[in-house]
Amino acid sequence: AKFKALLVDAAYYLSTMLVQLLLWVHSVRRLLECLFVSVFSDGSMHLVQYVFGLGYYIVLGLTVLCSDHVGKGTGTLLSQLDWFHMAGFALFIAASLLQHQSMVLLARLRTGKSGAVETLTHREPKGGWFELVSCPHYFAELLIYISLTMVFRGLSLTWWLIVLYVFFNQALAAQLCHDLYLNKYKSYPKHRKAFIPFVL
Repeated sequence: AKFKALLVDAAYYLSTMLVQLLLWVHSVRRLLECLFVSVFSDGSMHLVQYVFGLGYYIVLGLTVLCSDHVGKGTGTLLSQLDWFHMAGFALFIAASLLQHQSMVLLARLRTGKSGAVETLTHREPKGGWFELVSCPHYFAELLIYISLTMVFRGLSLTWWLIVLYVFFNQALAAQLCHDLYLNKYKSYPKHRKAFIPFVL
């Protein structure tokens, strides 16, 4: 029993490092997309939303360090790698690519062929996963957090609660967007779901 517990702790030590690294990659990618890809409307964000967004990512990083199981790794970090880490990493990459592609498609709705901004108004999204759901970028965000749960080997109750929060937060935002599209565009596809393909 002690040996089994030691193996779990060792893998969890690596998991904590990997989740921190992947969160950093995710945050930097989203920042770069905001600066160089996205075309925002002329509306403004409320100060409370801005402060909450910044605080959320700071607290998220601290949450990783304070997760349920923290142990000292044994052996090299590479020797602690298992299929949970690999599967989580693969899902993280796939979900990140999906989110990036969706952000590029959204930006193209407001730019011309030259890349210059033509409009700041909403347009009906098309192409890629937008053919399945109204907000694939929100779905990708959920998948990213699920991938981090996999890197944690599914052992962190705290992280499962974060995934639950992300699910409800993104589902609500996606449903609001979906309803807007349905009301604004009469030809909007009725089969298209809001958040999760073929489900929600």
